[in-house]
Amino acid sequence: MKWFLACLVLVGCAQVTSLNMQKHEFGVLPTKIIWFQIAGLEEEQFAMIRFQFAGEKKTAFEENTCIGKTWDYNLYQLRNSASASFLSQLTGKKNIKQSCEDASLRPIWSYLINNGYNTGILEIGASDEQSLLSMNRCQDAGKEFLSSLYYWVRKQQTPVGQTFHYREPVPMVQNDVFFDKTCDKQTCFSSITDDFKTIYDSFRKVSHKHLMIIRDFSFLEALNKKDLIRARGVLNDLEHALAEALLKAKNNNDYLVLVTSGESRFVDMPDQGKGWYDFEKNNSNFQVKRTKLTNLVLANGARAENFCGMYEDSQIFERILSGPKQLGLELKFINPFK
Repeated sequence: MKWFLACLVLVGCAQVTSLNMQKHEFGVLPTKIIWFQIAGLEEEQFAMIRFQFAGEKKTAFEENTCIGKTWDYNLYQLRNSASASFLSQLTGKKNIKQSCEDASLRPIWSYLINNGYNTGILEIGASDEQSLLSMNRCQDAGKEFLSSLYYWVRKQQTPVGQTFHYREPVPMVQNDVFFDKTCDKQTCFSSITDDFKTIYDSFRKVSHKHLMIIRDFSFLEALNKKDLIRARGVLNDLEHALAEALLKAKNNNDYLVLVTSGESRFVDMPDQGKGWYDFEKNNSNFQVKRTKLTNLVLANGARAENFCGMYEDSQIFERILSGPKQLGLELKFINPFK
């Protein structure tokens, strides 16, 4: 009888059912996590690329099993910068000061590495202050914060130090930083998708368990400059990269593909007719505003069910690490992160 009850519990933890009208397995541990942190992102912006095609083609951003919203505040700010929101998501803490005190916080990869997970970061368009590499100025605490990472930077500047190229074998060196050699002060000749595909295809071979984080600030920069053409191009590029991630996860139930935003922007779309034509062709009437107090979360795959609803930025962390509650039991005893 005890054996039978135990089987019921374990089978119930991995039952095949549906979520958001899609086939979904609840209670599956993610061993491969691809996490896009996209500054400025808000769901209505998907129209910028959705309406370019006849029949309003569905975007990869809409191919999610769960959608959530997070409150964009912490103990010190009512509206956070994107970098503060992302740091709160990565550490599970609300007391983000954007100073060297933050280096004492423990990031998600410091928990994962003890359970066989490697973590890689592809950072796109981050300023010196937005970059996690700013932790290097915080002496030993900063070095500890950044320890064990694989790190690649894509930025409009002349590459400094070690470099990588999407058409060449990408270096896989822990605790080192590599810069995209296709970039100069004006542009990067590779696409975000090129870099993501090449880096991830090499990185996933390092270990079966891994976390890949794509931190993009270039979309927010284009929105702040009210450059519709540039913003749409970046969003389209990120959408292709996300589609690649979803394709890899399609036939593997242990992938979690996550999209989170910070410092979201509301783009005021015009009505149809001449207003829309001018908006599309001439960048006119392109109005951008801060959203109220929330950021966007999209999830697909293992533990996607944890990301439905409204919660705080800092709770992204625990929703990745926490197992489900089923039959009145919280199954922490099978959670390798604890």
